[in-house]
Amino acid sequence: MKPIIVGIAGGSGSGKSTFCEILAKELKEYQVTVVSTDDFYKKTLPKIVSPVSNVEYDDFNHPDALDYNKLMEYLNNLLNAEEHPDVVLVEGVFALYFEKLRQMLDLKIFVDLDSDERMYRRISRNMKSWGMGLEEVATYYLEAAKHREIEYVLRTKNFADIIVNGNRLEGKLKNVISCWITSMLGK
Repeated sequence: MKPIIVGIAGGSGSGKSTFCEILAKELKEYQVTVVSTDDFYKKTLPKIVSPVSNVEYDDFNHPDALDYNKLMEYLNNLLNAEEHPDVVLVEGVFALYFEKLRQMLDLKIFVDLDSDERMYRRISRNMKSWGMGLEEVATYYLEAAKHREIEYVLRTKNFADIIVNGNRLEGKLKNVISCWITSMLGK
């Protein structure tokens, strides 16, 4: 039986990883594998010259930052393995960006959240997890990441089957999506 593959995209800090954790817990009777596109960033990133300051930054929010071929090879190996998972959750800012990847997905979800709240979450996460300073995180977001998200990431909402509110990932929403996945596994 073919695994159910769900793509979960959204801007940085929208709740993609959290939603994957929630769904994986909800589907605990199945073998669920979470594939984070963040694990497939290239070692040498493209650059962006900030339209605000003309400062050059590493560009994590450009599609060329992702080693797309390596990601697709990993997914194909995972799906074609003799013992593959029941459910594959592919999450990341580019989970809905590439057409061939979208064609693999049984369900496409976009986690939407106001940019101010995403920036707050990003600052909080990066300060706690990576020891970055407030100024460093905010400056990078405002001078570089925000512009690329608008250009490449946020428009992938148009490819989503479902758009979810990043503040309402629990409750009925998780139940509806996990029930759909369970029903598809039963077919």
